[in-house]
Amino acid sequence: MSRRRSVQDAVRIVINQNPYLYRGVRMRVVNYSALARYIHNEVETIAGENIDPNTIVTAIMRFSNESTRVTPSEPQGIFHGSRLNLETGISEVTVQSTQNEQPLLLEKLASMQSAGIQFRIHQFPTSVKLTVHTEYLNELRPHLEEYDVSSTGGLAELNLRLQSNVRNVDRIALISDLMFRNGVHMVDAFYSPHEINLILRDEDASKAFEVLRAQISLSDRF
Repeated sequence: MSRRRSVQDAVRIVINQNPYLYRGVRMRVVNYSALARYIHNEVETIAGENIDPNTIVTAIMRFSNESTRVTPSEPQGIFHGSRLNLETGISEVTVQSTQNEQPLLLEKLASMQSAGIQFRIHQFPTSVKLTVHTEYLNELRPHLEEYDVSSTGGLAELNLRLQSNVRNVDRIALISDLMFRNGVHMVDAFYSPHEINLILRDEDASKAFEVLRAQISLSDRF
C-alpha cells in the first residue's frame, strides 16, 4: 500500500502528468508563483489538506532543480540491480472515500484480495486508487456499490523494484526526464523508497519498458 502524499509528491505528480508544464519547469521559463496558483487546487486534492501557495512555490522550485540536475545522458548507477516488470491490460479504479470511511474500505479490500481478486492499493486522503487487471473489474464492482467509483481502462503498469543500497539520487527526476524525452505520457505514478509504479497508456508501455531497461543496463555497468 502506498503512503499518503506529501506536498512535494503532489506537485511532482501534477507536473509529470502535464508534458507542457514539465517542459516549462525544466526549462525554467514559467513563473513559479503563477504556476503555484494554477495547480493549487489539484495539489490540495492529491495531498488532502489546505496548502499555503508559498509551500507549492517551494516544491516547484525544488522539482525544477531536480529535473535539471539529472539528465539521461550522464552515466548514472542509480538503478543498479533494479528489476523491471510490465503488465498490460490494466485499469485504474478510483474509490472516493473520506478518512473516516477508509479503515472499513481497506478492510473490505483486504478480504477481496484474500478471496483471489488481485489489485494494488494506493491510499490518498480523499480516495483510494486500485490498479487492477481489467478482467477483474466485473468481480470488483459488486463489492463497491455503496461508494462513488470511477475507472479508466486501456492502461499498463510498469513496476520498478529498487535496490536499497544504491546512491541517494532522485530517480524520479531522471524517470520523468526519460519519459518526457521519449514522448511517453505518464497517467499516474506511485513512489516508495524501494518501488516505483508508473501507470501508462497501453500504447506507450513497450517504449517506456525499453527506455527504462536501457537505463538499468547502463546503471549496472557502474
